Amino acid sequence: MFGFPVLQIERIEVLDSGAAAAMGGFNLMRDRIGCGLVSCRLPHQCLTESMLLEDFGFRFIEMIYQPILEDLRRSDIDGYQGLTVSEGGAQDLPEVLEAAGSAFGNERIHMDPCLSSALGDLRYQNWVRSSVSHPSQRLQVLRDGDTFVAFFVTELLADGTFYWHLNGVAPALQGLGYGVRAWKAMLFHARAEGASRVRSSIVARNHRVLNLYARLGFRFPPPQMTFHWVRGG
Repeated sequence: MFGFPVLQIERIEVLDSGAAAAMGGFNLMRDRIGCGLVSCRLPHQCLTESMLLEDFGFRFIEMIYQPILEDLRRSDIDGYQGLTVSEGGAQDLPEVLEAAGSAFGNERIHMDPCLSSALGDLRYQNWVRSSVSHPSQRLQVLRDGDTFVAFFVTELLADGTFYWHLNGVAPALQGLGYGVRAWKAMLFHARAEGASRVRSSIVARNHRVLNLYARLGFRFPPPQMTFHWVRGG
């Protein structure tokens, strides 16, 4: 999608003064394969590691939260809110891809000035497209009658967590109250699927969605920081 290799650092820990030398070895490997983007996500308290990354050209991009709701038996989770929830297929892709290509603007690819926001749109469209045939993720499509309202890419994990990987309301319907209805419908759907909790991931700058999750009773564990290194950035 990007036209060059992309790497993600899954774990980094500064143990002693040799950390900078070890990072130098990583940089040699990165350059050898022609990598153009490296991403790293850290717990919010890992300031020593974040400073090491910044010393090597990484830049802070976002703070993310992973809200969780554990009580799916609450009385206010009481139905599908007048919406239908169905598993999406090829027939739904035109509407969902159009929404996925325009519903987001607060996420890291869109916000990094060193990257084209069009790549962010394409990333989410590719994610939606792949979910139709994914072995464990599912595309869920919400409609009000015949009207496409929202989509969710979900996954029921082994521990009973119903994970919302990606979700969005059709841009033309935003601001009309469909967000609360869609999110409540998907909470009820999670309960119907036998899930014991729901978890997701959102960026701190998306204050409207943060307020929505808070309104629905989600709690917010400690946040994480995301850093990017971009070649030439």
